[in-house]
Amino acid sequence: MNAWFVWVVLALQLALLPYFLLLLVAATAAMLTRRRDLPADEPRSRLLVMIPAHDEETGIAATVASGLASDYPAGLFEVLVIADNCTDRTAAVARSAGARVIERSDASKKSKGYAIESTIAKLVESGEFDRLDALVFVDADTTIDRDLLRWFDADLRAGHDWIQCYYTVANPDESWRTRLMTYAFALFNGVMPKGLNAVGISAGLRGNGMCFSTRGLRRRPWVAYGLVEDMEFSWILRLSGESVAFEPAARVYGAMLGSGGKAAANQRRRWEFGRKEIRRKYTPQVLRAGRMSLWERLISLGEITMPTMGVLLASYVILTTLGAAVIAWTWPIASTAQSLLLASMAVMTLAVGLYALAPFLAMRLPPRYAGSLARLPVYLAWKALISIGGRPAAWIRTERVPRAKASRPAADGEAAARDPAQDEVHAGDTA
Repeated sequence: MNAWFVWVVLALQLALLPYFLLLLVAATAAMLTRRRDLPADEPRSRLLVMIPAHDEETGIAATVASGLASDYPAGLFEVLVIADNCTDRTAAVARSAGARVIERSDASKKSKGYAIESTIAKLVESGEFDRLDALVFVDADTTIDRDLLRWFDADLRAGHDWIQCYYTVANPDESWRTRLMTYAFALFNGVMPKGLNAVGISAGLRGNGMCFSTRGLRRRPWVAYGLVEDMEFSWILRLSGESVAFEPAARVYGAMLGSGGKAAANQRRRWEFGRKEIRRKYTPQVLRAGRMSLWERLISLGEITMPTMGVLLASYVILTTLGAAVIAWTWPIASTAQSLLLASMAVMTLAVGLYALAPFLAMRLPPRYAGSLARLPVYLAWKALISIGGRPAAWIRTERVPRAKASRPAADGEAAARDPAQDEVHAGDTA
C-alpha cells in the first residue's frame, strides 16, 4: 500500500477529530452533572409567558391552558398570545382560553422574530416591561410543564439572565419518526447544552422554552429575524460576552409531525439552511471574538462549524473502515502513521459510543427509544434528499399535529400520560 494513501486517511481522520472530541466532552460532562432539586422557597419573579402564534386556532387553547395551569403564584405571571398576521380565529380562541392577546398585522415583517421584537417594543412603550423580571417564550403547539416557571424563577434569582429549558417531543410514540426525533432532541436539546454548560460554555437557545430577564434585554435587545432566529440570537449573545444557562429539569413539549411529506420537508429545510447561514455569518466573528477565552473560542468554533450528525456518522464509518484496512494491510510493520490511526479511531469510536448512550444516562430517556435507531439510515437519507431542494424563499408556518395525538412520553412501565397539562413526565428527567 502506498505511503501517501496512509497519510491521506490519517489527515482526514485528524481533520474531523476535533468534532468527535467535542461530542466526547459534551457527553461525558452531561453524564457527570448531578441533578438539582427544585428550591422550596416561594417564587418572587414577575413573569410574562409570551406565545407567538400564526393561524393556530386549533391548538392555541391547549397551549394557553397548560400555561395557566403552571404551579406558580397567580399574581406573578400572565399568559400573552401574540396573534401575528392571523387569518383565522386564533385571537378569539386565545382570549376565550384565558390569555391576554395582542394582535399584530405587518405584511412586510412576517416571522416569529419580528413578532417578538414588536411585542417587546409595545411592553417598553407602555411601561409594563419595567414591572417585569423576565419574559418566557413558548411556541403555539407546546405543552408547558407545571414546574417550568418555578425553575426559571430559581435560575433568575441565581443571577442568570438567559435560560433555555429542555425542549422535547410531546407525541414520542406516534410513529418511528417521532420516536427517533425524541432521541435526537435528547441529544441536541439535552445532552449538548447540558454538557457545554458543565464545562463553562454557553448553551444555545432552542426557540421554545426560553426565558430572558428584562435586565438582560436592556443590555442586549432582541435582534434576530432569520430562518432560525433562536440560534442567531444565541450567537449574538455569546459574541457579546453573555451566557445562556441550560435548565434540564424545566421542560416544554412540542408536537412533531408523525410522517414525512411536504410539511416535514419544509420544516427540515428551514432548519438546515438556517444553520448554514449562521455558520457562514458568525464563524468569522467567532475567530476574532475578543470577549471569548481561548477555550470558549475553540469549543465555539467546533460547535458552529460542526457537520450535521448524518455527515459526521457517515465520515466515521468510512474513515474507520479505511483505517482498519490500512492497519490490516500494513500489519505487523509498526509505524508512526499506524499508531496515530489507531489512536484516532479509538477516540472517535469512544466519542460516538458515549454520545449515543448519553440520552439514556444523562437525560433518563427510556431504553425502548434505542430501537428507533434502526431507522436512522432512512431518516438520514431523507434529510439529505430534502436538502437538495434549496433554501426556503421565506418563513413558512409549520403544519401542526392535532393536539389529540400529542401526549407526553411515559417512563418504562408507566401508563401513558392522561392530561398533557397536568401529568408528571419521567422520560425527560435528568441524571
